[in-house]
Amino acid sequence: MVVLAVALPMAAWIAGSATYNHDSRLRQVQMAERHPVTARLLSDAQDGGDRTDGTLSSHAPVRWSDAPGTHAAPAPVGAWQQKGDTATVWLDAHGHVTTPPPTSGSAAVAGVEMGFAAAAGTALIVGGAWKGVRVRLDRRRFEQWDREWELVEPQWTGRRAR
Repeated sequence: MVVLAVALPMAAWIAGSATYNHDSRLRQVQMAERHPVTARLLSDAQDGGDRTDGTLSSHAPVRWSDAPGTHAAPAPVGAWQQKGDTATVWLDAHGHVTTPPPTSGSAAVAGVEMGFAAAAGTALIVGGAWKGVRVRLDRRRFEQWDREWELVEPQWTGRRAR
């Protein structure tokens, strides 16, 4: 129990912190490499609804203007958007449409999820080790009991040992 009480929060903290730090750095890199532009939809959004993780799953052709000129390309947009609506489209350093960078809260969510996963994994490992030790100790005690019974049983019953 002491091992579990120490290892469980430690594993959760280490895994959660590492994941949070990694995702935060990834977000910073992507924010530096990508920039948003306002684009106008050329047709209604197609495909299913938005995913529960907050990312956009629908696509539509859009047009936007910047210093080099006017551009058009398919881009991720909200499923509810229709022709003529404006949408924020993210571009990479080369001006190609890309996915938006992760939100600021996504690193925290990923860290918490990984912390819970690490805690569950640690509990399974420690619990499995505990069960293995108990099985081995029980087997040893039963073998010792059998050896002692072989010595004592003939004296109690008057039977001779075989």
